[in-house]
Amino acid sequence: MTVPTLPARIFMATDLSARSDRALSRAALLARSWSRELTVAHVVHNADVDRHDRLMSTAPSWRRPESWAKALERTLRDDLAAEDITAKALIVVGSTADSVLRAANDDGAGLIVLGMAKDAPLDCIQLGSTVDTLVRQSRVPVLNVRRRVRGAYRHVVVATDFSEPAMHALRLAAHWFAGARLTIFHAYSPPGATLTSGPAAKASWRTAVTEQCESHLAAAALPAAIEAALNRVLEQGNPEVLLPDYVASADVDAVVLVRKAAAVWPEHCSAAQQRTFCTRWTATRWSCAGREPARLARRPGSLSHAPGKQPHGRWQDR
Repeated sequence: MTVPTLPARIFMATDLSARSDRALSRAALLARSWSRELTVAHVVHNADVDRHDRLMSTAPSWRRPESWAKALERTLRDDLAAEDITAKALIVVGSTADSVLRAANDDGAGLIVLGMAKDAPLDCIQLGSTVDTLVRQSRVPVLNVRRRVRGAYRHVVVATDFSEPAMHALRLAAHWFAGARLTIFHAYSPPGATLTSGPAAKASWRTAVTEQCESHLAAAALPAAIEAALNRVLEQGNPEVLLPDYVASADVDAVVLVRKAAAVWPEHCSAAQQRTFCTRWTATRWSCAGREPARLARRPGSLSHAPGKQPHGRWQDR
C-alpha cells in the first residue's frame, strides 16, 4: 500500500479577478499549514500579449512601458505583497488549460488550486471547459474553491464507488485533513429497482452495499481512530440529486470526487443532468489523483465507474 504524502508544492492559477481571491486565500492557508511553497500563476494568451505590446510600440519613447507580461507579473507580486502572502509570482503565456498543466508540472506542483465564478451558468461553462480539461489531464489533485475561507476544513466528504481510485482518494483525504470530520458517501440504484421496490428487496440491497463498504474500508487500512470516527452515508437514489443535497444540508466544507467521477458528474450523464448537478452544487471540489488501476467493471447506479488512466477527481469547498 502506498502511503499518501503531502504535496511538495502548491500551484494556484488566477485570472487576477475578485473571483480568484478565495482560491488564493485557500492556497495560502494550505501552504502555511503544510509548510509548503506556493506558486501563483496567471495565464495570458500569446495573441493578447502581442496585440498589447504592438499597440504600445507606437507610443512616444518616454511613454513606452515594460512588456505587458512583465507589467502583469509586477501587478501579481504587488497583490501578493498586499495580502502578506509569500509566493512565487509567475506569468504564463499560452492557452489556459494546457499552459496551467505545463507550468504546474515544471514547477513540481503536487496540487493545483483554481477559483471559479459563483454564478451557476458561467460556472457550468467553465467546468465543462478549462476545469474539466485540467481535471481529466492533470496527474495531481485539482482543487476548485468557491467558499470564503474561514479556517481549516472541518467536514470533508469523499464520494466513492468502492473502486481502487476511490480508495486512494479516501486515504489521501484522511492523511491531508487528519483533523477534519470525514464522511464516505455512496449513492446506489439497484438494477431493476422499479420492479423490485419492496421493503425486503431494499433491505437486501442495503445489506449488500453496507458489506461492500466495510470491505472497501478494511482494504483501505485507515488508521484505527480515523476509521472508527468515519461517517458512512449509503443512500439509494440518484447521486446527482443526493450528493449536492447532502453537501448543502450537512455543513460540508470540501468534497472529493474521483475520476471519472472527477468531472463533478459521471461521464455518462447528459448535458441537462450536468447542468442540474452544477447548479445544485455548493461545496468546494477537489480532484484527486490515484494510482494506475486495472480496468474497473461498471457498478450500476454507482456515483462513479471508471476505467482509468491515472485516476483523478475533483475536490470542492462550499
